[in-house]
Amino acid sequence: MISRRLFYVALVLCVAAPCFARGNDSDIDKQFTADVLKTMLYAKTAEERHYCDYVIQKRDDGTIPARLFYGAYQKAMTQEKNRRFLYFKTTLELLCKREGIALNPTPVKTATSATSPKIPSAFRGFFQRN
Repeated sequence: MISRRLFYVALVLCVAAPCFARGNDSDIDKQFTADVLKTMLYAKTAEERHYCDYVIQKRDDGTIPARLFYGAYQKAMTQEKNRRFLYFKTTLELLCKREGIALNPTPVKTATSATSPKIPSAFRGFFQRN
């Protein structure tokens, strides 16, 4: 009786062990290229395709953690195919912002040294065009 139970436990563990084994993340990353992302998100414009290339590059160099990237991708895949890219982009940017990752740094505007002259309000009517 005990040997039969041990046999069943061993059989279940032998069958279930490969199911719990986790594949290497780098193998998944190599298979999930920018072309796959463009296809699955239905990226239509050149700007959308460029964004896909950009985020894959950032994922590969470690700027964007894989968990954020794949989380945004999974969320986008639950949406209509015409809206997937928008959901992916919005979700990824929100997740990166929450984590403190500058995904698309905006250029800093510098103040120009030439400023417009101050005109007293009494004379402004003379300089306005009709």
